[in-house]
Amino acid sequence: MPGSLIAFDEYLNCGILAHGAARIYCDGCKHSLLIAFSCKRRGVCPSCGAKRAVKFAEHIYSEVLEDVPHRHTVFTIPKRLRVFFKYDRKLNTVLFRAAWSALSQVLGIDERELGAIFTVQTAGEALNYHPHLHGLLADGYWREGIFTRFAEIDLEALTQAFGERVLSQLHKRELLTDDVVAQILSQDHTGFGVWMGDPLYDKESEQFVARYIERAPLSLEKLFIQDDSVSYCTKDGTAHEFDALEFLAELSCHIPKTYESITRYYGRYSSRRRGERAKLAARSTKEPESEPESDYRSEFRKSAWAACIKRIYEIDPLECPKCKAQMRIIAFIQDEHSIKDIMKAEGLPDFRAPPAIPKFIDTSQDTYELSSCDSFEPSPDDF
Repeated sequence: MPGSLIAFDEYLNCGILAHGAARIYCDGCKHSLLIAFSCKRRGVCPSCGAKRAVKFAEHIYSEVLEDVPHRHTVFTIPKRLRVFFKYDRKLNTVLFRAAWSALSQVLGIDERELGAIFTVQTAGEALNYHPHLHGLLADGYWREGIFTRFAEIDLEALTQAFGERVLSQLHKRELLTDDVVAQILSQDHTGFGVWMGDPLYDKESEQFVARYIERAPLSLEKLFIQDDSVSYCTKDGTAHEFDALEFLAELSCHIPKTYESITRYYGRYSSRRRGERAKLAARSTKEPESEPESDYRSEFRKSAWAACIKRIYEIDPLECPKCKAQMRIIAFIQDEHSIKDIMKAEGLPDFRAPPAIPKFIDTSQDTYELSSCDSFEPSPDDF
């Protein structure tokens, strides 16, 4: 089964108790709840995408990024080249390598002395296919352990170097002819672009950018239903309409393949360099390794699941709804019959349909409103 079909299938099971749940218990009032497992799929589920972005941001801030300023960077390509990347996701490697080698060449610094994280994003504002790179670049380089800030970055030269590398690789793969490459390079505006933001100095800014570059392609705030069509709105209020199958087809283009890496670490932030530094630090401190936690819930706690949910939805899933005390996880249940028995004892239905999608309402002021019936109160089962 193709990866996109698997993603859609698991998304339909996301948050349904019958497909697996965690049981939480309150020691104070003896109240217990079931919290449904999520699908954890990329590209389809906005809820799981938001949790993934938060965990990614916390991971790179605590374990990858050095305590130095960073810049948000974006690399874009011309519209006429996007079709190649749409039908061959392996070509994303071309973007990663072109951006990284262009940085090293224009800055005139060895790649091992730089540090960057790049993520490929494929969705444009209207859910169109728009492959481009977002990243965090250390605003300087390390030489003999000393960090030095960049004096200036020539974005025009960086754009040219990036474009030449992308075109060279596509030409090498016989996707572009000599005439097409020459015609693109002869234009005043080739369509390639490189943007860099101001240096980031604080944790909140870096984590915000990290969450942004790892964001899901689909935004529920832009999604509306009108009769039998789907409307996806851009920031300026323009509604792009699809029928149901067209919308699913458009969305499926942004689902990464199974085991596909959409985030890559370079230079000082690569896994190899970080591993080498960790080994040196361990040898210098010579601290004894701590005993691994034997509790079967250790992995669940390390993932900071409850904190992640609280940060995204401002709801603590482990807070007892009766006495407001902190509940604890007592079991993970995957047996369908056991779950049904517990649900029956608790008076819960076999499954609950998802909340209604907000309807698109055309008013004389050309604004979009939500009817009162579309509002709902979230519960732990939503997660």
